[in-house]
Amino acid sequence: MQNWEKLTRQANQAYSNHAFLEAVDFHQQALDQILKRFEEDFCLDPESVVAATAVSYLNIAESYTGLGNVMAANRQFEKAIDFLQAVIARPDLALEQRDLIFQTMNHIRFEWELFTQSFGKERVVKHSALLHPFPQLTPSTLTAAFH
Repeated sequence: MQNWEKLTRQANQAYSNHAFLEAVDFHQQALDQILKRFEEDFCLDPESVVAATAVSYLNIAESYTGLGNVMAANRQFEKAIDFLQAVIARPDLALEQRDLIFQTMNHIRFEWELFTQSFGKERVVKHSALLHPFPQLTPSTLTAAFH
């Protein structure tokens, strides 16, 4: 996680300097670090590794938005949902882990809806998972954790 944090800080600095392509690159490197160690880290600290994964996808989307590449940004939301759906499909998940994944998916879905509203539905093709909300969850439960 330390390498992820370092890369994320570098990406955030690049983003602050309006170096959006560099920010995408650093955020992608950070995401790659998380995905490479996801299995081991998920067993040790599922909340942190799920949060870091979601943050990375959302940060990449935001950086692509800074570049004006709405479709690439939209693709990051799709990838995040696809990844989390694959994780939640695992039969060995504990109930707490399953709830964590659902909450994270709901947060991403909420952010994706805001993104779609900002850029117009005609410009953004939504993934079918976005259209199926998790009614037992609320986006406010995760907003503070991811911002």
